[in-house]
Amino acid sequence: TLEKKWQTMIKSKLLLAVHLLFPNSIAAFTTANTMEGSIKSWGTSLMASKAAEKTSAASSHEEPPNFVVDDFEEDSTSGKCMKTADVLSLDTIRKSLIRQEETIIFALIERSQFMQNRNVYQQGGLSELIGGVDQKETRSLLEYMLQGTEKLHCSVRRYTSPEEHAFFPELLAEKPLLQDLDYPELLSPIKDADKINYNSVLMSFYLSEIVPAISKSGDDEQYGSTVMADVAVLQALSKRAHFGKFVAESKYRSNPEEYQRLVDADDSEGVMELLTNSVVEEKVLRRAKLKAATYGREPMLANMPPIEGTDETCEIIAAAAASAVVAAVESVKKDGVKTKGKIDPAVIEGIYRDIVIPLTKDIEVAYLYRRCGRNPPEDLDPTWLAKSNKFSLNA
Repeated sequence: TLEKKWQTMIKSKLLLAVHLLFPNSIAAFTTANTMEGSIKSWGTSLMASKAAEKTSAASSHEEPPNFVVDDFEEDSTSGKCMKTADVLSLDTIRKSLIRQEETIIFALIERSQFMQNRNVYQQGGLSELIGGVDQKETRSLLEYMLQGTEKLHCSVRRYTSPEEHAFFPELLAEKPLLQDLDYPELLSPIKDADKINYNSVLMSFYLSEIVPAISKSGDDEQYGSTVMADVAVLQALSKRAHFGKFVAESKYRSNPEEYQRLVDADDSEGVMELLTNSVVEEKVLRRAKLKAATYGREPMLANMPPIEGTDETCEIIAAAAASAVVAAVESVKKDGVKTKGKIDPAVIEGIYRDIVIPLTKDIEVAYLYRRCGRNPPEDLDPTWLAKSNKFSLNA
């Protein structure tokens, strides 16, 4: 039967996957057989579910309904209206942050294929690129590309969205070609809390910490491709970090009296402690590391021999199951163990742990201070942070 063929193929490809990870190890076969039991059970349930769907569809002469993974996506395409309270709910914000993880990780993988190419970050490093407000500043190739990209995106109103923050807002004086959208007031305008911008901090630590962590030192002359990849990473990280303002607003609305009390007492550590959710942060780190291990390697289907008598769907399911095992093992490897993927999952985890999450939380605290009518502490000033070593990646 199809079910038996599917189970046979899963076992075969799972054994091969584990053997690749643990060559010449008897434990590999024990590991594979243990995993096979749970996967076989899941496969049996899947086959039964699919059979039930077909029976139901045949009896009603209708196509089986599509399965929607994300409830928020289902709402957004069904014509239902979402209220501000729904947009600012922590559940909705977390779903958005999870979706952003794919964008960030894929962008980092793309950048990692090029060498560091430090010339593209040096003003005048390649040629005389003149720019700035007075058109007299010498720019780096990255600044040239980023400024040009932001001007183009500004023309189609990218930076009118409260989610987006330009790295060079002073150069975006032109009015968008498209008519302005009427955004709801999701963030507080008190003391310009909604206008907080920490991109100077992000740029500083991207160049000093992230690029050396994901790319080999040296020069491969791929300058144009390098800065295009840089722009994609920076824009994705900027959106993620500044999403902290939405997180902060949501948390403020859930407990305004306590946040106001802490800010009035100038207790920034208390504010940080109140907004921190360590359980969620650990989930983010594990998820980022696993995604990096999964996306950073080639699919195993291309390297595995086909099994006679099976269709393409079963082949893909079996290969996906085997790939999932490999990715899971890669994600729990000890630091210092060389991985075979395009990027080390531990590096992605470190970027989230030491830069993305701490920067996001600093933005949250700064926002909450302004939201409560006070200026943030000096150690949260973007100019000071950009020159500090607060977000250095730990070895």
